[in-house]
Amino acid sequence: MIKLPLKKSLRSSLLDGNTPIVALDIGTETIKSILFTMNDYGVTVNRVSRIQQQQHAMRSGIIKNLDTVLENCRLSINELVANLKPEEFPKYVIMGIAGEYIQGVSIVVNYEREQHFEKEVTQKEQDKIIKEVKSQIAIAGKDDLSLRTGLKNDDIEILHITPTGMEIGGMPVNSLIGYKGRNVKLNFYASFAPRTYTEALRKVASSLNFEVLGVVSQPFAVARAHSGGKNTDFSAIFLDIGGGTTDVAVVKNGNVADTQMFAFGGRVFTKELARLTDSDFRHAELRKIKYSEKELPKEVMRQVQKAMYPIATLWMRTLKAALESCEDTGPLPSQIYLCGGGSLLPDIKISLMEFPWKKYLPIAVVPKIEMFTPDLLGSVTDNSGDLQNIYDITPASLAKFLYDMEMDRKTKNINWEV
Repeated sequence: MIKLPLKKSLRSSLLDGNTPIVALDIGTETIKSILFTMNDYGVTVNRVSRIQQQQHAMRSGIIKNLDTVLENCRLSINELVANLKPEEFPKYVIMGIAGEYIQGVSIVVNYEREQHFEKEVTQKEQDKIIKEVKSQIAIAGKDDLSLRTGLKNDDIEILHITPTGMEIGGMPVNSLIGYKGRNVKLNFYASFAPRTYTEALRKVASSLNFEVLGVVSQPFAVARAHSGGKNTDFSAIFLDIGGGTTDVAVVKNGNVADTQMFAFGGRVFTKELARLTDSDFRHAELRKIKYSEKELPKEVMRQVQKAMYPIATLWMRTLKAALESCEDTGPLPSQIYLCGGGSLLPDIKISLMEFPWKKYLPIAVVPKIEMFTPDLLGSVTDNSGDLQNIYDITPASLAKFLYDMEMDRKTKNINWEV
C-alpha cells in the first residue's frame, strides 16, 4: 500500500515546488536515483545519479546483500546532495520494486448505490465507496499471492491500490463527487509483494534517514509515465529490461490492463558471453556494452552477436509466455516501448521484429517497436541536463507516479490511504 502518514501541512507542501524528494530505483546492475521537486504543473528533475552494483548485491531485482546495496545507495544519494546546504537535503523517498513475486492486477468493480442514489455523491460517500472496494481487493489479492507463493497473508504487503478510472451512470468522471446515479464502475490497479522484499527496501530508506512516501510497482509506474498514457485512445506494451528482470505492462485505452515480470534480464546475456569467451563477468559486461554501442571491431562484433542472438531468442520465448498470461485483456496493442539497459542490446529488437506475432499471440498487426526515451515522459521537466538515458525512465516514472497521486488528491478529492 502507498502509505503516506503525513500531516496536512506536509501533504500540501509536496506540491510547493521547493520540497526535495528522491526517487530511488535499486536495480540489479545499477542504482538509479533522481532528486526532484513538484508543483501543480509537474515534476522538475534537478539531479540524476547512477551507481554500478556489484554482482553479489542483487539477484533478479531482489536485495541479496543488504550492506553492499546500502553502501551503493549512500554513494548515489551523496551524488545527489553534493554541494547542497544541509537544509536543502531531501527527507522523503519514493521507491520502486520489481521481481517475479510482485503481484499486479487490474480490477474492474461494479458498485450499486442502494440508498439515496437520486442524490449527489458527497465526499464522505466517495471515501466510503472507495474504502469498501479497496478492502475487498486487498483480501482477494493477498489470498491470490498466498496461493501462488505459499506465503501467509500476514507475510504479504499491499503496495498500492490505485484508482485508474471511474464511471457513474455510464458516464466517465474524474471524481464521483457531485454526480447522481445508481451504478458506479471503478477501475483499480492493485500491487502486492512479499513483506521480506519491502522490509529490505524500508531498511535501506531508514538507514539513509528517509521517510518512505511509497513503494511502487515499477512496471505500473513506467506504463503510466508516458505522455499519452492517460488518453483513452492510448494502448501499448511497455518492456523494461533491467539487469535481473524484464517488467511487462499492457496499457489499453489509457488504463494499465495487466503487468507481468520474469527473471530474465541483461545479466543472463553477460553470463553467457563470459562463458563463451572464457572471461570474467566484469570484462564480459564491458564487452556487451561496447557491442550495444557498436564500438567493437567488426570481427569481434560478429563473435558477440553469435553469442547474444540465441539468448535473445530464448528471452523472446519467455516474453511470449508472459504475454500469453495477459490474454484475458483481449487483443494485444500493436505498439511496444522499450526501456531499461537491457533494451539497448540490438538482438532484443531483432528478436522482437523477427517473432511471428500474429501466429502465436492475439494481435492484429505486427507491433511497432520504439525506445521509451525521457522526452516521451509526461509532466516531467529536466533541469539537470542528465536525464537523457533510457536507464533513467524508471526513477523518473516513480516521481511521475507520486505527482499524479498528489494531483488526484488535490483535484479529485480522492483519499489514497487503504
